[in-house]
Amino acid sequence: MRTERVLRLVDFALWVLAASTVAVVVSGALGFLIGDGLVGAKYGTFVAGFLLFGLGSLLIQPGRTGDDALEGISGDASPEHEYEARLQEVGPLADEHLPYADRVSRDWKIFATSIVVLLVSLALEVVFQVGP
Repeated sequence: MRTERVLRLVDFALWVLAASTVAVVVSGALGFLIGDGLVGAKYGTFVAGFLLFGLGSLLIQPGRTGDDALEGISGDASPEHEYEARLQEVGPLADEHLPYADRVSRDWKIFATSIVVLLVSLALEVVFQVGP
């Protein structure tokens, strides 16, 4: 039997990995089609990562009080998505189900996904030297 902390970490890692993969593949494919091959894919992943970073940064802000226009914005406002339920059925989580309320906030998962997507864009630039 695994501890709840380990299950939370595994759920977090699987969610971020799956979401990052989808974001990189979709934005990279769009950038590849619109732009100049791998250069377009690099820019596509950068733009996607930048937009996700902005959204994630807004979502992880502490609770607001008063008449703030951003009050109540949260990625956790909706119940568990089918995507999240399916992740609970794969790998290490298949044996032990982690209740939705006990998981890491979707807001933090979106923020972490943005970091991963930006790191992929950076890797294309620095490691693989994709450039004009």
